[in-house]
Amino acid sequence: MKRVLIAGLLLLALVSTYLVMLPATWMDALLQRASQGSFAMTGTTGTFWRGEGSLQALLPSGEAVTLVPVSWHIAAAELLSLKLHVRAQSTRDDTPVLNATLGPGETTIHEAKLELPAALLGVLSPTLREAVLSGQLALQVNELRFDGGHASGKAQAYWKAAGSSLSRIRPLGNYLLDLNGKGSGMDFHLSTIGGPLTLTGTGGWIPGKKLDIRVTATPEESARQDLASLLRILGRETSPGTYQITIDPSVGMITP
Repeated sequence: MKRVLIAGLLLLALVSTYLVMLPATWMDALLQRASQGSFAMTGTTGTFWRGEGSLQALLPSGEAVTLVPVSWHIAAAELLSLKLHVRAQSTRDDTPVLNATLGPGETTIHEAKLELPAALLGVLSPTLREAVLSGQLALQVNELRFDGGHASGKAQAYWKAAGSSLSRIRPLGNYLLDLNGKGSGMDFHLSTIGGPLTLTGTGGWIPGKKLDIRVTATPEESARQDLASLLRILGRETSPGTYQITIDPSVGMITP
């Protein structure tokens, strides 16, 4: 019995040591799995619980774009309540990048501030991927929570200097997407800050279901001819100079 007890204690000590010394590369594995392959963490040092690395966006084209160097910390004490609480901040200027908690049936993003390449929008739809979008997305999240079948909180994405490889007009404009947690999912509202292409849209998203967002595009008279090819790939012309954009992962090119 004494030998069994000693062996058990040694095994517990070995497991505890292994968990404490988990390499920082585990953060990359966790991030890629949680984002379904849209983000990665490279050049990691330290441990899974406290480390540093470079946050990257993995674009649909296969290109990896470095976003910001970060340091992170995981609150080990919260693991006792089966919650993984991650805080990350920029090592350039100590500004917050992400503060999130993951738990059984619950995800809370307390705060997030990121500058993302607009090409990452291509993961949402084959049509957006074909347009090869450009510009920068400034993403800001404030206490966004998904708990069971309920959503609450707010997020905002500002698309600056929007462009596409299928149009010589750059920028197309600047756009603002507001997201509001409401009931079982999120509501979307898209508006145009300025530019030759006006985009307006509404829609929603429920976890586990496809994105539903309806966008109308109206180019300025002087830009109609130059933008026609791009807009016909993204959707269909419903009236002269007005297009209904389709954003659906099950639909590829839409022709008029």
